[in-house]
Amino acid sequence: MSWMSQLYKTYEKNIGKSQQTDVKLTPVAHMNAKAQVEVTLNKDGEFLAADGIDKERAETLIPVTEASAGRASGIAPHALSDMLPYIAGDFSKYCENEKERKKAQEKFNAYMGSLKAWVESENSHYKVRSIYKYLSKEILVSNLIDAGLIELTEEKVFARNKIIGQPYDKIIVRFRIITDGQEADCTWEDISLIEAYKKYYLGRQQERKDICYYTGKEMTITTNHPKGIVASDYGAKLVSANDTQGYTYRGRFQNAEQSCALSYEASQKIHSALTWLIKSQGVSIGSQDKRTFICWNPDGKKVPDIIDDFELIEDEDLKETEASYWKKLKRTLQGYQNQFEMSDTIIVMGVDAATTGRLSVTYYHEQAAQDFLKRVFEWGKTCNWKYLRFNEKKQPYYIVETPVFRRIVECAFGTERSNFIEADDKVLKEHTQRLIKCMLEQQPVPYDIVHALFIRASMPMAYSRGNRERVLSTACALIRKYHWKENEERQGEEEDMKLNLENQDRSYLFGRLLAVCEKVERRTYDAGEARDPNAIRLQSAYVHHPMQTWKILEGLLVPYFQKLRPQHREYYRRLISDIVVSFKEEDEVVLNQELKETYLLGYYLQRAELNRKKEEKEEE
Repeated sequence: MSWMSQLYKTYEKNIGKSQQTDVKLTPVAHMNAKAQVEVTLNKDGEFLAADGIDKERAETLIPVTEASAGRASGIAPHALSDMLPYIAGDFSKYCENEKERKKAQEKFNAYMGSLKAWVESENSHYKVRSIYKYLSKEILVSNLIDAGLIELTEEKVFARNKIIGQPYDKIIVRFRIITDGQEADCTWEDISLIEAYKKYYLGRQQERKDICYYTGKEMTITTNHPKGIVASDYGAKLVSANDTQGYTYRGRFQNAEQSCALSYEASQKIHSALTWLIKSQGVSIGSQDKRTFICWNPDGKKVPDIIDDFELIEDEDLKETEASYWKKLKRTLQGYQNQFEMSDTIIVMGVDAATTGRLSVTYYHEQAAQDFLKRVFEWGKTCNWKYLRFNEKKQPYYIVETPVFRRIVECAFGTERSNFIEADDKVLKEHTQRLIKCMLEQQPVPYDIVHALFIRASMPMAYSRGNRERVLSTACALIRKYHWKENEERQGEEEDMKLNLENQDRSYLFGRLLAVCEKVERRTYDAGEARDPNAIRLQSAYVHHPMQTWKILEGLLVPYFQKLRPQHREYYRRLISDIVVSFKEEDEVVLNQELKETYLLGYYLQRAELNRKKEEKEEE
């Protein structure tokens, strides 16, 4: 099924349900807007009070028309709540010049004409009649002045002030009608009012009937589709056909309907569902130039957060090992799996604004829920590593986790700024999408990402201590994932995040030697000494010319060996000898060739083994 089909299904399955989030699924012919002023009337249309609205309470459901929902310029009034120039008949009295006064009067006339048609229809509502009666008096701005919300200059024109961050001509007003009955006072929550407008507006749409490409039925067709799907790209539309002057139809179609005919009702439901999903559970990648990803089930069942983290179930009885991490991951995903039927699906979709007015679907993947969860588990199982953390007492400890996509891309292609690793937005969102595709479609990890992590982890001097460890762990996780298939038979279900003394890979052995060099020098440091050892400072050169650099490091170790106790000196020399003996018989030219990325695994695991033995000895 297409993304339109799944969004339409999502709307039909979830409209009317009680939603756990503050974001609600909007009905047909309605949209959410942020109101700044709330006017309270009685049932007879008499003014009672006016107040500013806090930003936390500003979200308001308002009835709209096809034209007003996508308006950018021109005059297109909403059906009830709207900006002050539309609904206030006396707004023009306080404008600075004749042009503004004329424009405000035109907006008010268009709004009142539209509202009057609703009032006189068979789908009218008593609250709408109260509002119409009040606005017909053309005293709204005067009442707001008396309430202290609007200020005038000495010339009796609008002051250049704002209400809740909006200038006077951009203020949206919503209404509350006080009645003696049990109905909700606020118009934006009155179900009977919402249903009345839906019937009224859909009943008026009889023009431009054609076969809807989605439903296959003859329905009223729309070419003005909603905007505001993604808040950061408010003006961008997903479906748009308004370029009658360019090359859009030339040589292919005569009008927009021939290229794609979508009914108003279907368009409203599809866009409403997408907007609701993005607001309630969308994850934006990038700080300025963003791409938004959503992962959902059309029936409204909860799905795991694959973009940020898996939200694992904690288990205090388990020691943090690779096996315990797999167990937590399996238990977490099993909790999701129990709610799904065999026929259920999970969809992942990415949207991005190609221009300020165009929104595009950059990624779409639809999969059976059971298969989806299996692939998420497989990714988490094969792509994880130990990460350094600190407790409340600032004591270090390690946990096993799967690096989130953002961290992978930042470590591979970012640069350190103010102790944070940041990547360009375009790079971040493109590579994040590639990694999502790898996970869901079980494709190999792109080698360019693995190689970039290998290069960055081999330049430790470019990072602070914390970021250096973060980049190294992320690189090890992706390297392990990249080589998982070729090592799968050996790994089986056993824990693999430990030193392999049988591994005779040249790069792996050189990585172990580097870890021993670093450890020998650190063992001679005084308490609190934070100087980087020679192994770290020469690591970049070591990767490109390992044999040549190893001879230099071996010579630099001599004074540090002299500082060690005899038993420690003997232990490290024997360890180096055992590693050197493990090398295959190869000439020096071969040994001096550039290392592969697997050297980082040998380096990390040998270092961890040496630290573990030190901790065990201290405990004894």
